Amino acid sequence: MKRRISNIFTLLFCSLLTACFGGVFYIDLGNDYAWLEERYIYKIKEKTGNSISGEVIIYPQVLNYDYDDKYIIVYQVYDGGRWYNISSQQDKKEKDSLLLLFKKQKEIKYCYWIIDKETDKVLGPMRKPEFDRKCEKMNIKAKMRRLHEKKFWEGRSWDDIDPDSSQRRSLDSIEIANKKETDVK
Repeated sequence: MKRRISNIFTLLFCSLLTACFGGVFYIDLGNDYAWLEERYIYKIKEKTGNSISGEVIIYPQVLNYDYDDKYIIVYQVYDGGRWYNISSQQDKKEKDSLLLLFKKQKEIKYCYWIIDKETDKVLGPMRKPEFDRKCEKMNIKAKMRRLHEKKFWEGRSWDDIDPDSSQRRSLDSIEIANKKETDVK
C-alpha cells in the first residue's frame, strides 16, 4: 500500500514539475532571435513566464543555423506544410508578399538566409552559391554544423532529393563522415 501511495505521489510530483516548467523549447540566437523546436526562426517580442510571443521570421523546416555577434545564417528546406498557408485575416499587401516569398522558396526548395541582428534585415531565400558569395562579402564568421540536417534526412530515400542539388552532395558527405566514424569504432 505504501508503495502504491509513493508511486502516485511521484507521478503527481512529476506532472506538477512538467506543468510548471514545460514551456517552449528554444535556443537563443541573440538580439531576441531564437530557433524554436518546431524548426523555425522567431523574433521574440515578449517573454512571460513559460511563454514567448513574437513573429516567425523563417518558416520550417530550418534544419541548420549558426550565429555570431552580428549575423544568423540559416539553411531551410521548403516542405509545403501548414506554415505556408495564408490567413484570410492578413491584409492584401502582406498576403501578396507572403505568396511571392513562398513561391520563391518552393522554386529554390533548399534555401539559405542571412539575418543581420543589428539592423533586423533578412536576406533570402537564396541558393547556396549566392549565399556563399554574400557570406564572404559580408565577412560572416558563423559556420553551420550538420546536426539538425542529419536528424531530418535520416530515414529518407534519395528519391526525396533532387539528384542535381547541392543537398544531395551534402548528404553524400554526411554519409561518408558517418561511415568514417563507424569504421573508427
